[in-house]
Amino acid sequence: MLRRVGVYDGLRVVDLSTGIAGPMVTMLCADQGAQVTRIERPGADAVPLGSGERVWHRGKRRAELDLRDPADLAVVRALAADADVIVESFAPGRAASLGLDHDRLASSNPRLITLSISAYGAHPAHRHRPGYDALVMARTGLLYDQKGRVGGAMEYIAGRPGPHPEFGTPDGLVRGADRDGPVLPRTTWPSIGAMYLGAVGLAAALRARAVTGTGQRVHTSLLQGALAATCLNWQRVERPDAPLYWMWPIDARSIEGLYRCADGRWVHHWTVRPHWVLSAAAGDSLAAAPLDTAYRDDPDRLSMEPEGLLTGMFLHPLLAEAFAKFPSGAWTAAAEQAGMGVAAVRSPAEALADEAFAADGCVVTVDDPDLGPIRHVGVVLDFSATPGRVQGPTHRRGADTAEVRAEATGHAEGTARRATASPPAPAGAHLAHPLAGVRVLDLGLGVAGPFTGRLLADLGADVVKVMAMWDGYWAGTHMGLGTNRGKRSIALDLKSAAGLAVLHRLVGTADVVTTNWRPGAAARLGLDWEGLHARHPRLIWCNTRGYDTGPRSALPGTDQTAAALTGTEWADGACDAGNPPLWSRSNMGDTGNALLAAAAICAALYHRELTGQGQAVSTAIVNAGLLHTAYSYLRADGTPAESGRLDAEQTGLSDRYRMFRCADQRWIFVVTLDDRSAARFAELAGPPGERPARLAELTAGDWFELLDAAGVPCEVVDESFCRTLFDDPEAARLGWVTTTEAPGVGRFEDPGLLIDFSATPGVVQRGPCGCGQHSRQLLGEAGYAPEEIDALIAAGAVGVS
Repeated sequence: MLRRVGVYDGLRVVDLSTGIAGPMVTMLCADQGAQVTRIERPGADAVPLGSGERVWHRGKRRAELDLRDPADLAVVRALAADADVIVESFAPGRAASLGLDHDRLASSNPRLITLSISAYGAHPAHRHRPGYDALVMARTGLLYDQKGRVGGAMEYIAGRPGPHPEFGTPDGLVRGADRDGPVLPRTTWPSIGAMYLGAVGLAAALRARAVTGTGQRVHTSLLQGALAATCLNWQRVERPDAPLYWMWPIDARSIEGLYRCADGRWVHHWTVRPHWVLSAAAGDSLAAAPLDTAYRDDPDRLSMEPEGLLTGMFLHPLLAEAFAKFPSGAWTAAAEQAGMGVAAVRSPAEALADEAFAADGCVVTVDDPDLGPIRHVGVVLDFSATPGRVQGPTHRRGADTAEVRAEATGHAEGTARRATASPPAPAGAHLAHPLAGVRVLDLGLGVAGPFTGRLLADLGADVVKVMAMWDGYWAGTHMGLGTNRGKRSIALDLKSAAGLAVLHRLVGTADVVTTNWRPGAAARLGLDWEGLHARHPRLIWCNTRGYDTGPRSALPGTDQTAAALTGTEWADGACDAGNPPLWSRSNMGDTGNALLAAAAICAALYHRELTGQGQAVSTAIVNAGLLHTAYSYLRADGTPAESGRLDAEQTGLSDRYRMFRCADQRWIFVVTLDDRSAARFAELAGPPGERPARLAELTAGDWFELLDAAGVPCEVVDESFCRTLFDDPEAARLGWVTTTEAPGVGRFEDPGLLIDFSATPGVVQRGPCGCGQHSRQLLGEAGYAPEEIDALIAAGAVGVS
């Protein structure tokens, strides 16, 4: 049997990309054993305003080649002729002008997969706009989704104020900069989203190639990455007042569990359990009050419905007072003892110093050629049969140029051809979609688990969502609907022998089983990896976590607490400037975890096509959080990298990368990282100290016309982009928005297919599933007779809707 060191061992990847998303995708490839050759233009600047290249380029060869030079261009073409994957981020038309477009390269290398990551994709109204993250966030209005919108994004899209419009934000509830208007987060959410989408698309295309024998072009963009960051909140439905649909956590007025403690440090408590907090803090010392109920059974928990918003507003000053009585360490210790979710809000540097992360491997130390030992994010995808590892530190720019040139010369002479990483597939094999023919049993809970299944369904897998009998509540919420698109649902009582037997029969029909359960839960039901692998050796088994595999592993892990622990909230809120932390409403902790899981599952399916071998895969919400701050590293003496910090007003990272309020109270973001655009901006707006006043003299639209005509990269911050998106015919044509039907809310519109495949397109198979909606159909497919199905339903082992 062919055994691989990493799941991508043997693959050759040529990285021609610039920016953030492409280099991060190829970092993930290198971690999993691929040979990555990075091509950089001589003298080109590193990614501006960030230190990430010491992290993102680890384990890669780095060659300096000038694609304007015919000899250097020939070297790249020779590398492409023997590559498995090309990753590029060329501007529209640039690849074709160089002869590096996919069709040209695939004519001599039909197994080639080209991953293209552009700024705005093929949308004619956007595709030629400059692709800096802040400008994409401005053009799409993502800067307004950081603190949240009153009523939530869905209500804003519908042109409604949201429940209880007579109430404003509670006193003392401040997120990030204490001002109105859009704010800039430190996290580059469009690039982060595009990175995740690119990693999933590449893995899915490799699986498709293993079946069909041919490669294809895979494309995503920073715009699609922005949609990935907001896809569970940007929705438009026919009946927004349907019971259960609206939930308060994304409302700008809602409490979110961020509280300052007696030592001045912040903690994030989620999900909020007011009775536990107030009773623990009632005395002169903090009592580690035990929990006597599960969250869903707690009579004092905050309802996620409109009345919960008001209850939270009333309780906020009481909770703030309680947390302020004791230091943060006392709160996290008490929460750990009670099995409660409370995490300290830490800086990225503090996160990297966490020894539990280092023991887990999600943080590693490498010997940088310039700085010596540095610590940064480690391997974020776990594979039981093909474990990856960080292949080494980042090489110096151009360090491998001579080696790469010699290798290309050998390719051109036909002397260096190598065995392909995978044998050719049978002639004539065809796939309609990347995961066609794959069945997934989705046992996920909350957001991260079910969103993994949604991603796999969009890739063409047959996803069966197994729900508990009481899951009808969650399935009807906007989060539940957003995570369960494209699936079929069966409701089972797993506490009954009959319900558990049904589940085990379904496992026998599956290629993939996904969970995000706490340690021990799967084993109690006979669904642990060891037991299932013994009976189903080709099975891919995925269990995602909240935290590392160390002492926190048994605690409830959430998007919010992981964002606190990994430094995302600290950096996004400009805590270094004295601000409170910010949990971004486009934060990708849960969804990033799911995207990583989907990438791991697709890569494991690719490996299974080659070897016949199943395996267990895993990742965690904290792994996603560490990727979000992967621009940071820690030196051996504990000092962090200079990675660009937000100003207290959260308008920018420097005079060359910031936004301004204009005369009409709208905002414009201006990026002048090159000297030419900086000089032109100075001619129009004066020196940095004068610019806020000068920009306030004209409207945002006027400034846009002036600056854009002068070649200065800029965008007006468009608060209403999410409103117009669902009526945009080009977005519908491209599949970036989709319309389906969903139980309760009727017509359901949300972001659609965010990865484009040239040969095996994705597919939106159906709308969100209701709890038990397909129980009878699925039981019949599993071989149960009609009378057996009736008996299971009558006994309460199976639910239907």
